[in-house]
Amino acid sequence: MIYALAAYIVLQFAIALWASRYVRTEADYFVGGRRFGLLMVGVSVFATWFGAETVMGASGAIADEGLAGGRADPFGYTICLIGMALFLAYKLRDAGVMTFPDYMQQRFGPRAEVLAAILTIPTSIIWASAQLLAMGQILAETAGIALGIALFGGAVLIIAYTTIGGLLGDALTDMVQGAVMMIGLFILLLTLLASGDFAFSEITPDQLQWRITDEDGETESWLAALDTWMIPILGSLVAQEAISRFLGAKSASIARKGCFLAAGLYLVFGSIPLAIGLLGHAAGFEAASTDSYLPELARQYLSPVLYVLLMGAIISAILSTVDTTLLAVSAIASRNLIDRVGKNLPEPRKLMFGRSLTLIAGLAAWAIAASGETIKGLVEIASSFGSAGIVVALLIGLHTRYGGERAALAALITGALMSFLGYGVPAWAVSLFSEAAAEGMPGWTQGFEGSFIFSILSAIAAYIAVAELDRRGILAKSQKESPAAS
Repeated sequence: MIYALAAYIVLQFAIALWASRYVRTEADYFVGGRRFGLLMVGVSVFATWFGAETVMGASGAIADEGLAGGRADPFGYTICLIGMALFLAYKLRDAGVMTFPDYMQQRFGPRAEVLAAILTIPTSIIWASAQLLAMGQILAETAGIALGIALFGGAVLIIAYTTIGGLLGDALTDMVQGAVMMIGLFILLLTLLASGDFAFSEITPDQLQWRITDEDGETESWLAALDTWMIPILGSLVAQEAISRFLGAKSASIARKGCFLAAGLYLVFGSIPLAIGLLGHAAGFEAASTDSYLPELARQYLSPVLYVLLMGAIISAILSTVDTTLLAVSAIASRNLIDRVGKNLPEPRKLMFGRSLTLIAGLAAWAIAASGETIKGLVEIASSFGSAGIVVALLIGLHTRYGGERAALAALITGALMSFLGYGVPAWAVSLFSEAAAEGMPGWTQGFEGSFIFSILSAIAAYIAVAELDRRGILAKSQKESPAAS
């Protein structure tokens, strides 16, 4: 197993080194020189989206919670990809940008660009950390080493080949990764069905409920269920990880069609971990943890050769997501933060900054992965935190001329604030106002139900309110009367 993984990683590096020959400019590094055809866009977006939470986290969650555990994977993220095709891909690619904050600058101005970049970078790093954690768990189980060592080794490998090859190298490796992943999951499902221990007829009606019922028999509210749907559908709509892939398309039309292709692939192959979770629960299979559900099931039922193939598939899913996420962070940090300070830098200097920022992003993701969170928990934070205002401002900005920079800033700030409050208030923040109130508090207080939906609605309200004030000249008038306040 170790030798097989080593051979697989060597192949990844070979592809990255070959692709590095074509990386000469910032555009080559971040959007692959805009060389991608339909198949490469579709498979690349699919492979990027099909991460550790789909292969490992989803099957365990579905085994525990039934269909309710699959609201994000595969259904929510499939709808999200369709939304990208319908509302983002054509217009963003047609605008010729490299990141979505680039468009925020074109449409709303530099302050909206910088704020969108600042809100996006932390969530992308958290997303990458979830994938690193999954890879660390696989390496630790396979090689029999400590998780901390496996995490660090996995991070070094991913950072190295991502820094070398850029998006072109990532997209080319995605073609290999996507093929291995599809074959591995399909073989596992067929093997389980052929074993005789698993049958669709054994799935019980309670596994097919769309709302979670806890051990006390309490069913979650419709508001909480709707919020769970909206986090992957809207919260991930503005993920630079996927956006960068269709921005590398040869044309706007290919960008849109590629997202539709990715959505179809995601639904089909994302349904395999869903089926495995339902079948495993019906058969009474139990794993040590949610995140290790699919690997443990595979180890028990697959031959050593097929098990190696499946682990290669999971590693594929992780690698294709992490490398793109690190590039997304470095692209936004380089273009939308550093370039604002040092304008008109020569291309070699821009390329150097991009690669350096990829390294820094990878180290930050490794540090978060080592903190002890679960894969699913990290992904939920990454999908919802701070994205509400970005979704609102970007969609309105792309499809209308309504509202300007102040409206966008209002939406971004309001959405971020509501997301923060939705997770609860940290004890250290309470202690700033009252030491007594902070005593005995957990690390975070309990947030409120439906927080992401309220974040979206609040951001919409803030955008419209400020846009109307702008349209009527009220804000402009008040700024003239009080320059200091503005």
